[in-house]
This record gives sequence, structure tokens and C-alpha cells, in this order.
Amino acid sequence: MNILQRVVLVVGAIFFLIVLLTAPKISIVKGTYVVPPSEKKEIAKITDLNTAIVRGVAILGTTLLIFLALREKRGTPSQSVSNPELPFNHKDGKEGLRQFCRKRIILKIINFFKEFF
Repeated sequence: MNILQRVVLVVGAIFFLIVLLTAPKISIVKGTYVVPPSEKKEIAKITDLNTAIVRGVAILGTTLLIFLALREKRGTPSQSVSNPELPFNHKDGKEGLRQFCRKRIILKIINFFKEFF
């Protein structure tokens, strides 16, 4: 876990707490939900749980997506440049390997679309 992921988790937790604490207050009057006027102080106010849960899940989902997007990318172990199976020579180096991988990925995508349609 890198420093950016930790910052995202802390900020997400703060926003989650803010969302839960600032959920709208409602009152139940004869079976219906209403927002009580400010002059009626004797009516008990309760937190609207549905709104709080929806907002909380939205914050948690956003935090998770950002957390996963910022994870450290570990590269796959590269093959030896002297491997005779690769269609480029050792002078091409990393750039030749990148082009080879790009071509393979594009071919996989094309094959997928051919099979799909």
C-alpha cells in the first residue's frame, strides 16, 4: 500500500463520517415521512437511514475504486531478450518487447470480437 492509497482511505473515511452525520432528519407523522418545520420542536427527529445508507455506499464505492486505481502496478516478469521464441532480436530491447505485447493484445481483442459477433 503506497502513500496515495493511505491518503485516499483517510479522506474516504472522513467523507463517510460527514455523510453519515449530515444525513437529513425526518419525523414520522401518522405513518408518513415529513421534514418538520423549525418552530415545531416537540416533534422527535430521526435520521433518514435510507438516504444515509445510499450516500455511505456511494462514498465507500468511490473510495474503493480510487484505492484500486492507485495501487502499485507490478509488471509481469519479462522474458529473456535472448529467448529465440520472440520475434525480435536483442538489439530491440524493451521497445521490441512492448511492440510484441501490443500486437498480441490487439490480436486477442480482434479474435474476441470475431467470436462474439
